[in-house]
Amino acid sequence: MSSYILLERIKVENANCIAGLTYGFPAVTAFLGFEHFLSRQFKAQFGIGFNGCAIFCHDYKVNSYEQYYTRFIQSRNPPSTLKGKGGDAKKPAPIIEEGKMDMVVSLLLRCDGNLATNSEDINAYINALKSYIYSARLAGGSIYHIRSIRMLGNDMTALKRAILPSFVLLDATHLLEAHFNECQQEQPNKLLLDIWTDFFAYKEQAVQDDVVQDGATLNKETPNKTAKEVTWARYIPPNKKGWIVPLMKGFKGISPLYDPSEVDNLRDTRYPFRFVEAVHGLGEWRSVHRLEDLDSIFWRYQVSDEWYLCEQTFHIKESKQSLIDDYFDDVFND
Repeated sequence: MSSYILLERIKVENANCIAGLTYGFPAVTAFLGFEHFLSRQFKAQFGIGFNGCAIFCHDYKVNSYEQYYTRFIQSRNPPSTLKGKGGDAKKPAPIIEEGKMDMVVSLLLRCDGNLATNSEDINAYINALKSYIYSARLAGGSIYHIRSIRMLGNDMTALKRAILPSFVLLDATHLLEAHFNECQQEQPNKLLLDIWTDFFAYKEQAVQDDVVQDGATLNKETPNKTAKEVTWARYIPPNKKGWIVPLMKGFKGISPLYDPSEVDNLRDTRYPFRFVEAVHGLGEWRSVHRLEDLDSIFWRYQVSDEWYLCEQTFHIKESKQSLIDDYFDDVFND
């Protein structure tokens, strides 16, 4: 039975490439929001929703000048959105600058049920999904082409053949946790922000090397000739492996959960409201040919107390998973 849907090579124009403190690729929340939109439409029509999204990137191009100066898209808010009294509403709206990019991505959607396998139903699935996709936006960008839509089973070989060459986005925040624990023993005063930037910022440190004289390396056996030379070398965390990038992966609440009647100008007054800030971690771009486990590549929402995260299940601790399950039980049972 088919239980996965592959949206192969979606071409997106002018997608947002700024997410929180990160720059260069949309946040995971943008892709899960797109999956959520498709899931609602697909479930209403066919009774099957989606509960996971894997992200593959084939190509990308950040809108920049030849000398790599960033080219921002400038826009103005319409006057009707301005607040104020008297003539304030007639003043020009502020210019909003947004980083944009073009990208080619594939998305693998995990279904919460088995799909039909006859050709008539498959054609209905494909036609419906195409109508949903072309009417939506992905990370704020316009979708203008999709190569194909395929129904797949639990077959890693078929998936690799369909989307190679590409890179899959994995959660690598566990590397940050391990590096943080090591730094706490050697440099307890080092800030978490500095530990996070160790994985992608260019940092140098002084390194002492043995000096070679008379064709031999000086060492402790020749104390009369011992000498040290100090050089600068790039600092790389000892546990850094692969193509590691900064990644925005959700939000954390910074206020209590308010009743909709307590907050003015809400977009949707049917749900409680909370102020949040972006949560950042680490991601890894891994070549698809190195994948072994299909279930480990899916992102999904994980909610626990004030944390609203996008995570992959194989990195979630059992204690945290139990809290998440209890949360969803309470929501749906009510």
